[in-house]
This record gives sequence, C-alpha cells and structure tokens, in this order.
Amino acid sequence: MIELDRRRMLEGLGALIGLAALPAEALAAVAGKAPSLDKPTTALVTAFADTLIPLTDTPGAVQVGVPAQFDALMRDWASPSHRTAYLAALTAIDDEAKARAGKPFALLPAAQRLTVLTAYDAQHLKSNMAYASLKDMFINLYYLSEPGATVELRYEHNPGVWEASTPLTADTRAWAGAMPAGKLLVIA
Repeated sequence: MIELDRRRMLEGLGALIGLAALPAEALAAVAGKAPSLDKPTTALVTAFADTLIPLTDTPGAVQVGVPAQFDALMRDWASPSHRTAYLAALTAIDDEAKARAGKPFALLPAAQRLTVLTAYDAQHLKSNMAYASLKDMFINLYYLSEPGATVELRYEHNPGVWEASTPLTADTRAWAGAMPAGKLLVIA
C-alpha cells in the first residue's frame, strides 16, 4: 500500500539527520515558535500515523511516538509555510473522510481509515507535494525511531562479512543502520 520514492525518502532522512545535528541553542533560538497541536489535530495526526504504520507483530507509528515527534517538529522546527502546508494536507484527509464516510478521519475504525486513505493516495499522492512530503515525514520518523530501526528493520551495528546473496523468506526484514559494502538498502 505504501509507495516510496527512494530519493524523496533519502532526502527526508538527510534533513532529519541534519536537524538532529543542530545544537540545542540553534533550535531554541527559533523566533515565534508555534503552539502545540490542538486536541482534534492531535487525534487526526495519531489516526493518520496509525493508518500508515499500524501495530502488527512490530510496534506501529503510534507506539514509537511519531505523533509526538510530528507535533514537536511543527512546534519547534517547521516554518510557518511548511506548518500550514502539512496541516492543510491533514485537513484535506479529514475532509475526504467526512465526504466519504460522514465522520472525521480520527473517528473512523481502522479498516475504514485505510479505505479512505487508499482512495486519497490514488488521487493525490503524485499531484500533491505537501501530502507526499507529509507521508514521507511520518515514514521517516518511524524508521528513525529505535524500534523502527531495530525491530521492524534488521539492524546490525557493526556488520560482519559481506554476504553476496542473502536468502529472502517471509521473516526477512530490511536493513537499517550502517550498510556493509555491497548491500543495498531495501525498504520492504
């Protein structure tokens, strides 16, 4: 269901890593910080995160704190134009849910949220850059979390010998962390 453009994902990862490298003083110096998200928006963000990466045999986006990380980014990092664009993209999803199901996105059952989001993706993922960027951000926030990188993905801090061919099974996970020479990063 989730289509990833590797280039956009890597750009997002690079931006988030760059943000993490900034000293706290630089982040604290941001003038005019925005307020935290209100309760309805937080519920929408949580429902969106849960629909993108639900709890399965591995932690989902909600369990690893993606909604709180998104709130912090909108409050402490995003420029007013980016904040407006991301929140407008979320509002458009909520409006789509109200039009299709008669309820806000956050109040829909998980299966119905997935149906709404799948239809929304088909119409807007390629044409709405704010939505595509929002979706990439949520996925990047998930895979940058410790559980996302160590439970969902196969993580090896200090990889051993190069494996020319790794057999793929139903239990094989993609890699996170430092890649040994010759390995490709595969998002499964």
